[in-house]
Amino acid sequence: MGVSVEGGKGRGKSMGVELNLVPFIDFLSCLIAFLMMTAVMTEIHSLEVEQSVSPPDAEPPPPVDPPPPPPLTVHVRADGMWLARKVEEGVQIPRVGEENDWVKLEELMTKDHETYPTEEMIVINTDDGVEYDNMARVLDLSRRIGYPKTLLAGGPAAAVAPWDAAAAAPAGVP
Repeated sequence: MGVSVEGGKGRGKSMGVELNLVPFIDFLSCLIAFLMMTAVMTEIHSLEVEQSVSPPDAEPPPPVDPPPPPPLTVHVRADGMWLARKVEEGVQIPRVGEENDWVKLEELMTKDHETYPTEEMIVINTDDGVEYDNMARVLDLSRRIGYPKTLLAGGPAAAVAPWDAAAAAPAGVP
């Protein structure tokens, strides 16, 4: 498939050019297919997030009696996991061989959700260097147990829960 372009200047030769459109059509069809596939993939791999931003002139909310408990925090580390609502009540979940103890984590998260059934928020913190799969697995587990809202955190090990404080804390979930 091609297009002929005729033309030339003045009196002598005419200039005839044949443009082949097949490569251009092939390129466009591939581009359209690629764009359609990426549009579908962005819909499949989406994560709903909420941003709580209040207007600058908003009235502060009235104090709640009693104040809500702090959110459940799961800290995924290279040498295990840590779980608690308060640092002093933290529970260490050491690794079992080369794998995290997912059964113990699920048991403790379920127990906490039964204690605080109206709580919807969970904080998942991972240290630098921890595999993404571990964070995704905790996220899936939290959704399955019944925590619809998730706050993802990260940073240095001492940013959220010091490991030594968790080791010295009593072993039990509130």
